[in-house]
Amino acid sequence: MQEAFIARGGAQCGICTPGMVLAAVSLLERNPHPSIADVRAGLAGNLCRCTGYMRIFEAVLDACRRVDDDSR
Repeated sequence: MQEAFIARGGAQCGICTPGMVLAAVSLLERNPHPSIADVRAGLAGNLCRCTGYMRIFEAVLDACRRVDDDSR
């Protein structure tokens, strides 16, 4: 997850990153193939001032793809 956040620019100032990463990992444990709506709901409550959230959402979806690619 951390690699996806860095690769997609989801980690900016670092204030929200720990909470976002933990929420994203928890989401993927429950739902390994979330939709963008699932990601939005799974990360709701974590506030970010830097990225506008889209880079964070893209990082979570990218992490899903990485896990799928690694398991093949």
